[in-house]
Amino acid sequence: MSTLRLPIRPVAAACLALLVTFASVGPAFAGQLQDKRAQAAAVQKQVAALNNKAEIAQEAYGVARDRYETLTVKAHKAARTVAHLQANQDSLQAVLDSRADHLYRNGGDMGVIGPLLSSRSFAEFSATLQALSDIADANAATVSKVKQAKSAAQAAHRTLVVDQNQAAHQKAEMAANAAAVRARVAQTNRVLAGLQSDIKRIIAQQEAAAEAAARARYMSFLSSQGGGSGHAMDLGGNPPTSSKGAAAVWWAEKALGRPYVWAATGPNAFDCSGLTMWAYSHVGISLPHYSRAQYNSGPHVGRSHLKPGDLVFFGSPIHHVGMYIGGGQFIEAPHSGADVRISNLGNRGDYAGACRP
Repeated sequence: MSTLRLPIRPVAAACLALLVTFASVGPAFAGQLQDKRAQAAAVQKQVAALNNKAEIAQEAYGVARDRYETLTVKAHKAARTVAHLQANQDSLQAVLDSRADHLYRNGGDMGVIGPLLSSRSFAEFSATLQALSDIADANAATVSKVKQAKSAAQAAHRTLVVDQNQAAHQKAEMAANAAAVRARVAQTNRVLAGLQSDIKRIIAQQEAAAEAAARARYMSFLSSQGGGSGHAMDLGGNPPTSSKGAAAVWWAEKALGRPYVWAATGPNAFDCSGLTMWAYSHVGISLPHYSRAQYNSGPHVGRSHLKPGDLVFFGSPIHHVGMYIGGGQFIEAPHSGADVRISNLGNRGDYAGACRP
């Protein structure tokens, strides 16, 4: 007795094979994806911590740079003061030398006795003698004061030069420290980028498998589906004229999507305080180039009274700044590896305050 066997069509057989294959690899994709995402989350935490350190290091460098520049200005001013006092002393000394030479050429002390002998009374003699004595005392006192002032100025200049050298050393250290942290941020970002690339690859493989499975189901059950969407944003037009804050927001929005670069002030790249400084420079307001100094660039504003254009600050000590745009959102140049973006103020647990330039 023979057994009846029904033939399986080639297409149906192929579809069945595909379905069996993707049913088995699905959990494998999920396991790989979960593992890579866990690794990426751990590295992302490291990146966030390093970005925080980088901002603090940048602030420390800004403070050291500001101190060095201030001391340099003071040292130059003290040097000019010393030079001026030296010129005064040289001038007075020349006058005294001239008078001494005159006395010598006119018979030494006889040059002084002449006016005394020409006195017509004892009172006039006494007055002349006192006047000559006062002149001599005044000249001596003036020279002494100039010497003392010059000595004090020289001492101050030496102190300033020492402080300036120390500040230059500190500035160099802070710059090196900031550079080292930025290098660690870049290295960690590369690790994160690799993991994200792996995640994208796994997702792409997963999507390809799903697509192939869908095609198999289509061939099996003769069904299909599809769709798509897209969007775009245009930041053209002219800046608003209602307020300088609103105009500054308009300029900050122009920087959306441009990369964060340490110490950059635009127009093609920015750090956090460089972005706010650049935006406000277009409306005639000059801001310093580090966030802790910008915090004192205008009256402080309560969180419930924020208006577009207000600067919002983060960290303790303050080491990050953004610009409030309304609706609980702010524009920021966040950190290395990221672009200028709009963020939610409510997501920041390190909010430190705000000011209105």
